[in-house]
Amino acid sequence: MLTRLSLVLALAAVSPGAAEAAPGETAPAAQATQIPFGFTLGDAQQPTTSHVAKLGSDIAFPPGTFDGALGGLTSTVPITGKLAIPPTDGYFVAFRFMATTGRVEIVPDGDAAGTATVHTGKDKDCKATQTNICADTDVTAKVFIKLSDVKVDGRPLDVGPDCRTAQPAAVTIKALVPISLPAPPVKVTSTFTTPAFAGCVGHEDVSRLLTGLVSGPGNTFVSNLTLRCFSTGCKQP
Repeated sequence: MLTRLSLVLALAAVSPGAAEAAPGETAPAAQATQIPFGFTLGDAQQPTTSHVAKLGSDIAFPPGTFDGALGGLTSTVPITGKLAIPPTDGYFVAFRFMATTGRVEIVPDGDAAGTATVHTGKDKDCKATQTNICADTDVTAKVFIKLSDVKVDGRPLDVGPDCRTAQPAAVTIKALVPISLPAPPVKVTSTFTTPAFAGCVGHEDVSRLLTGLVSGPGNTFVSNLTLRCFSTGCKQP
């Protein structure tokens, strides 16, 4: 992997963007390095789980993905990615006695973005990840939370086709993650606020009801991140 690192740095050094301009010419703009990566979210040991503070309930999602690009392998660089988590069926107890079920969908509001500070050394800075290269990441994903197929005590509650949070929730992940293979999974956690709901209109507007039941601070997101690929074999950004 250190050989790959040297190769990447060497290619960056001789790229057209890094070349010096001839006398009297304007130097060409540097080409930003974009190194693709791919993570799987959730596994048997730690599924992707969201705890709804107001309801005291957990929602477990099927395995998802986070595919993106790292802007280099030195110092602190930008990181972007696309979050994809399949929808799931949730079970809640409303008002401490009313069984409620519903389809919960995470809808990204654009790409996740942030920074990554790259480290090297399996026995030094990357000891926790057991890899040759790792990165301290600070990435925020903005997502809408959408509800459908809601039932209360087994009876359908018509929330309409567009019932979701009025604003996206901001889920920020700060963690030391591996960026070389092979790599063990890394548990990540985040605390976020669920915004108010809007558009939950069927026979009547139940947006305020759902806001009262679900929205508020102190919700958590927990998942295991497992590196699937880095550079070779990944989707191009």
